[in-house]
Amino acid sequence: MRSKALFFATPVVVLSVVAVAACSSSSSTSGSPGAQDAAPAWAPDGPDTDTWASWSAGFFATYCLECHGANDPQGLDFGTQSTVCANKDVIRCGVCVAQDPAWGCPASPPAKQFPISDSAGTNPKPSDADRDRVVDWINAGCK
Repeated sequence: MRSKALFFATPVVVLSVVAVAACSSSSSTSGSPGAQDAAPAWAPDGPDTDTWASWSAGFFATYCLECHGANDPQGLDFGTQSTVCANKDVIRCGVCVAQDPAWGCPASPPAKQFPISDSAGTNPKPSDADRDRVVDWINAGCK
C-alpha cells in the first residue's frame, strides 16, 4: 500500500516543484527609458544595492537641487549626502507615497509634498516607484 501512495505522490511533488520554478522565473525588462511598467532595478526585499553614488545623488539632483542646492538660503544643499542624511526624517515623510505611523511624521509635510511645484508647475516629479526607492535608501541608512 505504501508503494502505491508513493507512486501517486511523486508526480504531484514533481509538478509542484516545476510550477513553483516557473512562477519564480523573472521576465522583467531592463530599465529602458520611458518604460512605465518595467520593474525597478532594485528589490525591496533583497540586498541594499542603492548607494548615494549609484542612485540617490541622481534622484536629489533631478528633483531637489532646483530649490535646495548650494545657494539655498537655509543651507539645505541636497547635493551633499551629509545634508540629505541629516534631514532624512523630514525628507522621508514628505517624499514617500504613504507615511508609516512608526516614522512619527508631523502634520507637515504630508506624503508626496516633495518636491514642491515651482511657480510654473513644470518641475519634474518622481514616480511612486522612485519615491519608494528613495525611502528604502533612507531606511537602509543613507549609504
